[in-house]
Amino acid sequence: MRITKVDYIIVGQGLAGSWLAIEMARRGIPYVVINEDKAATSSKKAAGIYNPITGRKMVKTWRADLLFPKLEHQYRELEETTGSNFLHPIPIYRPFRTIEDQNDWDGKLADESHKKFVNSIYTKPKGLSNVRDDLGGIMINQSGYVDIPVMLEAVQNYLVNKGHYNSEVFDYERMEIDTDFVTYNNYRAKRVIFCEGSLSDNPFWDLPFKPVRGEIIDIVCDLKSDCIINQGVFMIPKGDRFTVGSTYDHQNLTFEPQEVGIKSLEERLRKLYSGKYEIIDKRAGVRPATHDRKPYIGIHQKFKTLGIFNGFGTKGVSLTPHFAKHFVDVLQGKSEIDEEVNVQRVI
Repeated sequence: MRITKVDYIIVGQGLAGSWLAIEMARRGIPYVVINEDKAATSSKKAAGIYNPITGRKMVKTWRADLLFPKLEHQYRELEETTGSNFLHPIPIYRPFRTIEDQNDWDGKLADESHKKFVNSIYTKPKGLSNVRDDLGGIMINQSGYVDIPVMLEAVQNYLVNKGHYNSEVFDYERMEIDTDFVTYNNYRAKRVIFCEGSLSDNPFWDLPFKPVRGEIIDIVCDLKSDCIINQGVFMIPKGDRFTVGSTYDHQNLTFEPQEVGIKSLEERLRKLYSGKYEIIDKRAGVRPATHDRKPYIGIHQKFKTLGIFNGFGTKGVSLTPHFAKHFVDVLQGKSEIDEEVNVQRVI
């Protein structure tokens, strides 16, 4: 059997595996992606929103100042590389829940680090039909969504055309792990990097993932909007429909939408939107979240030829481009690993 030598075998081609492969391709690093091409994956089911101001308290998301100024440029470059279109920059409108929310943002706008993410403040309803925003709201910029299924297909086609993609189920028992390399089928690699999501049966990583299922629905209604509306649920305008999400369930980790989840989603939707609508699609995904909401990146404590790039959870769209570059810098000896994401923190 002829052995093909590569520097890295990347296992999995969701958001994490895709960005890691693209970063290696840009640097001319020999690699191959091994991926089980299945419909039910966390990346393919995700809404793909990127948003610098998040949570009930509307605070800057982790590393927002570092990540968001360059984020859209990174996705534009990937669109050029793959010859596809999947980035949709669009502002996010967050209705205020209380007068206190309104007052808080008057103070935050004095801080330049917050101000750069704010398009405008509304002190009265914006005028969106049947949207409950009696107190006005905040319009956020440097935001939008990525059509992740389109992106993943574009990256996969790129990898196939370059001869860097194998569609198969990775068999851990077929790995021969040596001190300086790993042999798998007809490949010999310096390292195998696992990017599989939190529900894999990988025997080499026993990590405190905290996976969470989320339902999403597509609806048609009379509402017209030039922004994502986000309060309790998000409503993403997509032509003649809106994508609405999401729920959070740590117990029933299935890719099948559950009626209890759909009911919860509709209850929250009615608090934001009072108009009539029709559900035309339902789906669910399981996000590879972690115990501290930060990804797991780094090298195995015992097997130095095994690595991991995983656990990006709900912030995968905004985190993976930056940390793919960072991890490849680490692998090439150009940087020390960021301790906040180092997998060794939980081993």
